[in-house]
Amino acid sequence: MSMRIYTVHELSGAPLDGAGIVLVKEGFSFPAFAFSWAWLLWHRLWIAAALWIALLIAVSLFAQNLFGAQGAAVCSLALQLMLGFEANDIRRWTLARRGYRMAGLAGGGNLEEAERAFFAKWDRPLTVEPAPERKPVWGHRANTAAKPDDVFGLFPKAGG
Repeated sequence: MSMRIYTVHELSGAPLDGAGIVLVKEGFSFPAFAFSWAWLLWHRLWIAAALWIALLIAVSLFAQNLFGAQGAAVCSLALQLMLGFEANDIRRWTLARRGYRMAGLAGGGNLEEAERAFFAKWDRPLTVEPAPERKPVWGHRANTAAKPDDVFGLFPKAGG
C-alpha cells in the first residue's frame, strides 16, 4: 500500500479536542475528476461549484460552436482533468478563507492512518477548555440590584 501525504488544517479558536482539524490529501483527486460538481458540493465549496458550472457551460458552448460535438467533449475532458489536479488546492484555499491555518503534514496509507499519525505527535492537549466568561448583552446590567446612588433613566436622583 502506498503512503499518502495530507495537509492538516486547524480552525483558529476551535476547541482543543481536535474537532477543528481537517486533513486534505495531496495530489490528484479522482472523485473530483469523475464527479466534478457533485464533489465540489459534497465538500461545501459553493463558490467553486458555481464558478465550475459557469465555466463548464461557457467552454462547452464555445467549443461546440467552434469545433463541434467531438471538440466540446475533448474540452470538457480537459476541464475535468484540470479539476482533478487542482481540486484539493481549491479545498485548501477555501479552508484558508474560512479561517483555517495549516498546522502540519501527516502521512498514512489512508485518511484514518494519517489522522492517527498526526494526533499521536500533536503537541496540544486534547482537553476542552472552559468557555470564556461572556460579557453582558448591550443594555443589560450584570448586577440588577439597584443602589440608592444609581441614576434612574436619564435623570439623577432628586435632591442630589
